[in-house]
Amino acid sequence: MRPLNFRLWPAALGKKLRRAYRYSELRKLQLWLKGKTLHWALYLAFSFLLTGGLLGFHFYLSQFFYVVSIDGREVGLVRDAGEIEQYLVELNLRCSALYDMAVEPEQEIVLLREYRFDGKADAEAVKEALRQQITLKTEAVMLTVNQVPAVPLRSATEISAVVDLLSSVFTRQDGGAKLLEVKLVEEIGGIPCSVSPDAVCSPEEAAELLLCAADLGRSRLQLASRQGELLREAAAALPAIHVRTVEEVKAVETIPYDKSYVYNDKMWYAQSHVLIPGKAGKKEVTYHVTRENGKEISRKIVGERILEEPVTQVIEKGTSRAPAIGTGRFLWPVTGGFVTSGYRTAQRPDHIGIDIYHPREKKTPILAADSGVVVEAGYRYRQGNYIVIYHGGYYTVYAHTSVNYVSAGDKVVRGQTIALMGNSGRTLGRTGVHLHFEIRRCDGSGVWGSWYKNPPVNPLSFFKP
Repeated sequence: MRPLNFRLWPAALGKKLRRAYRYSELRKLQLWLKGKTLHWALYLAFSFLLTGGLLGFHFYLSQFFYVVSIDGREVGLVRDAGEIEQYLVELNLRCSALYDMAVEPEQEIVLLREYRFDGKADAEAVKEALRQQITLKTEAVMLTVNQVPAVPLRSATEISAVVDLLSSVFTRQDGGAKLLEVKLVEEIGGIPCSVSPDAVCSPEEAAELLLCAADLGRSRLQLASRQGELLREAAAALPAIHVRTVEEVKAVETIPYDKSYVYNDKMWYAQSHVLIPGKAGKKEVTYHVTRENGKEISRKIVGERILEEPVTQVIEKGTSRAPAIGTGRFLWPVTGGFVTSGYRTAQRPDHIGIDIYHPREKKTPILAADSGVVVEAGYRYRQGNYIVIYHGGYYTVYAHTSVNYVSAGDKVVRGQTIALMGNSGRTLGRTGVHLHFEIRRCDGSGVWGSWYKNPPVNPLSFFKP
C-alpha cells in the first residue's frame, strides 16, 4: 500500500480555503469605511433614525395591556397581571375566613395580554369590579328528603345532627311517657353540590326549615336564624318531613260498673230507685302510642292491671202500669203566649206539635196540661231537655226546656209548674226561646216505649178559640 504524503496537505488546504472564502455584506461595508471619514450630517441623520426607531418601538410596547374578563365579559385593563392575581388570592382568603369555609369564584377569570391603542390601565377599578361582580361558591353536601334536594350543609357529618334535632322536637317526655322508638318516615340522605356560601345552613337552621315545611306554624326549636324570615319563606318549597315516635304511656282509667235490676210489681213501670249504689273501678292501662310530628295517629293496649274492682249497681224497677189519673181536660201549658209554628204546616209537614212563644222567654213557667205520671224526663239531642207525662188515654210532651222540675215516676197535678221555657236541643222551628208541645194518643198498652209508638194528634184540637 502506498503511504500518504503529509507534506502536500498544507498547500492544498490553503488553496481550498481561499477558494471557499466569501466576504459578507457587513464585512464589505467595514472594509469600505476603513480609513474613510464620513460627513457629520450623515452621523446626525443616522442618530435621528436610530432614536426615532427606539422611541417608536417603546411606544409600541407601551400599548400592550392585560385584559381582565369575567366569563368572557371584559371588566378593565391592567399593566401588572401579578397584582391582580395576588388580589384574587387575598380576596379568596378573606371570604373563606368570613364564611369559615373554603370558597372560590364561580365565574372564569382570564387575564390576556393584548395590544390596545390608546388603552388606559386602572388596576383599582378592576379590583373593585372583581369584588362587586364575582360570585363565590363552595363545595357542600345537599341534604335530601326522599331523594329530593332540600337544604345544603357544610358536610355529610351534619346530616345526622339535623336528624337528631328533628327527633328531639317530638321526643320530650311528658306525663311519664317512655320513648320506645323515634325515626323519620322519609329517607334522609346527602349528595355533593356546589352552592353559594350564603345558602349553606347550619344543622339548626336546616332543622328549622324542615319543621316549617312540615306545616307546624313556627319552629318549635326557638332558634335565632341568620336569615330570619327569608329562611321560613324558603321552607315553602321544601318537602315535608314526618317524625314518627312510639311511646309507652301508662294511665289510670275508670272501669264502669254494671247495672242489675230487681223488679217490683207494686211500683209503676216509670218508677225506680237504687238499692245498692254502683261504684266504678280503677285499672292501670299500658298503651303504645304512635305519634307523627307530635300528633297521635294510633294507640294500642299492651297491658292492663286492675287496681280496684267495680261494684255493680242494683236498681229496683216497677213493672205495674201507671195509673190513669188524668181528668181528660187539657190546660194551656203556659200562662199566655202564642203559637209561632203550628201542627204539620205546609212549611213543616213533619212538625207533630206546636211551638209556643212567650215574651218572658226563659222565666216563663211550663205547666202540666193535666194530672198524670211522669214516665220520662231527661235530655235528647233533638228535644233538648224534655218531659213526657202519662194521663191515661193520652201523653203530653214538653221539649226544649231550660230546666226540669220533675223526674220519671213523679206524680203531677193539672197546672203544676214542671219546667221553665228554654231553647235547648236542636230547635228547627223558632230559634229563640219557646216550648215545643205535643199530645200523643195512648196505643192502649200504657207504655211510652218510643217516640213513634204512640200516634200524635193536633194539640190545638183540644183548645177552643
